[in-house]
Amino acid sequence: MPEASIQEKVGARIRELRKAHGWTLERLAEHAGKHYTYIGGLERGDRNATLGVLHDVATALGVSLQRLFRLAPHPLESELNADGEDILSAIERGFRAKIDAKGKLAEYFLHRELAVLQERRIIQGLRWSDRDGEPDFTLIFRGRPIRVECKNIRSPDGKRRRDSYRVELQKTRNSMDGTPTRAYRVDHFDILSVCLFNRTGSWTYLHISARRLARRREAHDLLDIMQPVPEQGAGGFWWAGFEQALVDHEEAKPAKGAGVGA
Repeated sequence: MPEASIQEKVGARIRELRKAHGWTLERLAEHAGKHYTYIGGLERGDRNATLGVLHDVATALGVSLQRLFRLAPHPLESELNADGEDILSAIERGFRAKIDAKGKLAEYFLHRELAVLQERRIIQGLRWSDRDGEPDFTLIFRGRPIRVECKNIRSPDGKRRRDSYRVELQKTRNSMDGTPTRAYRVDHFDILSVCLFNRTGSWTYLHISARRLARRREAHDLLDIMQPVPEQGAGGFWWAGFEQALVDHEEAKPAKGAGVGA
């Protein structure tokens, strides 16, 4: 059986959205300012409509052209039985949901960068974890396992006169028994990747070896909660390139009290 033409695919999409509204051909035609036989032709794929006509039909259905041309649903749309725009609109209404989405997007775009390094055979065995208590990524560099934690830089604080760049190093949850275990030990991960989106609006990163991060004075085996991030980009022990941070991690000496894997 030959593959459906683009006209037939768009027509089927119009029919799907019309039926989701519970509308007849006549009702859609009335809202779109077209004759119902014309709408019927669109749905069958018999008409090669102009962009203006499709815009009128999309407007009548209360959707964007982008949504009209989304011919194959994303797996999450199928899983949630909801359109992508509806899912995004729901996230938009939730403060916590947007924070969670930004956190996962930071990991997603970082994974893209790491995948390129894997394709170039600079790293091997890349794995992305979504389990509590585990670093976000694990990989192999020069035969050694490396654990990577990805964090978003803190958003601007309008209450501070001098609002410097900082990243907060605390786990999302305490332990199951309620004890305060949100602090990171110095050997929990090897590389910290800080996404700068909250400050720059772009999904770019600065990377640093955990061996270079500040420790707590009262507990040298724990990392400080607030870590300063350079505002002018890479500098000191912070690197714009992930590979450079890996090399620096190998050259840095483990701090006293750090575990073997740090």
